[in-house]
Amino acid sequence: MPFLDLDQHAAAGSDRLLAASEEYRGSSAQRPAALYIIENDRIRGSFLIINARDRWAFLISAMGAFGHSAENMTPERATDIIKQAAGVPDLAVKILGIAPWTASAHVTEQYRYGRIFLAGDAAHEMPPTGGFGMNMGVQDVHNLVWKVAAVLKGLAAPSLLDTYHDERQPVARAITEQSLINATSMGRLEQTKKNAGARPEYLNEQGMIFGATYTSRAIVPDGTKAPHVADPVTDYVPSARPGARAPHVFFQRAGAQISTIDIVGNGFVLLTAGDGSIWGEAARELANDHLLPLKTETIDDEAFMSAYDLDPSGAVLVRPDGYVAWRSRAMTSEPAGTLRETISTILDRIGR
Repeated sequence: MPFLDLDQHAAAGSDRLLAASEEYRGSSAQRPAALYIIENDRIRGSFLIINARDRWAFLISAMGAFGHSAENMTPERATDIIKQAAGVPDLAVKILGIAPWTASAHVTEQYRYGRIFLAGDAAHEMPPTGGFGMNMGVQDVHNLVWKVAAVLKGLAAPSLLDTYHDERQPVARAITEQSLINATSMGRLEQTKKNAGARPEYLNEQGMIFGATYTSRAIVPDGTKAPHVADPVTDYVPSARPGARAPHVFFQRAGAQISTIDIVGNGFVLLTAGDGSIWGEAARELANDHLLPLKTETIDDEAFMSAYDLDPSGAVLVRPDGYVAWRSRAMTSEPAGTLRETISTILDRIGR
């Protein structure tokens, strides 16, 4: 399967040393952390905590530049390296394992090959800097499973499955490229000293995580523009524009505080403002016609209407994966017909 090769800046020839040392916990107690980045004239690498007690991994970066190689990495040499990195010459260390590892960045050119769908590490490989890998895999599957279910139940045309690639592959490319930027920037302490001030763009990718948007046939655009953000990597501006993640908003119901996130994610959900009765009747009509089981949630709340940019008569359709599929900022002349056409477009049921 062809992959897009994005790893021209990937770190090659790293070793991962798994070691046990109760003493290292003590020597690092004054500055507790889950990750320690080490750089001096003899070694560059990172200590990563494994069990919060006595197990650590040490990842050596740019081995060749410091005269190391995977071939000559014996337990004795690994022990010396860890002592040098820790700055404790008599540190008690037990090497539990040594494994060569190379950071790479690849994204598959296609997420679908007939009846085969790629997700997670099968679809994209990225450096761990940023912690995106497992999250990306979960998001891939979250995007795919509701589409597979809709097709198997006869609610959608098989062509809906093509939107899995259309939506997830561009996100994977952006996330992988950011992971690569993180990887080439972390641990360069001498370089960091030359930069004045904090570097908020690294490991603070709120805009990239929550602000990722989809464009495909399973999204019905409403003609609005995406919100302006100063930095699309770090800055997240909540938006209910079709293709965006449904924003979190607290509202009151029966004396309890509830989030909009808590009422979506189980099938298609129509969020309505005001009393919602007209949209609710239109949704029941569709369900009676077996077009799509559609749950309606009415939120008569100013904060909700503001965050979702709705008039009191408007509505938003949220997909099972929590993304906005369609929005009508105000009541339409034929709400049932509008919903019917919208659902047919999303599920590619036109002409069926």
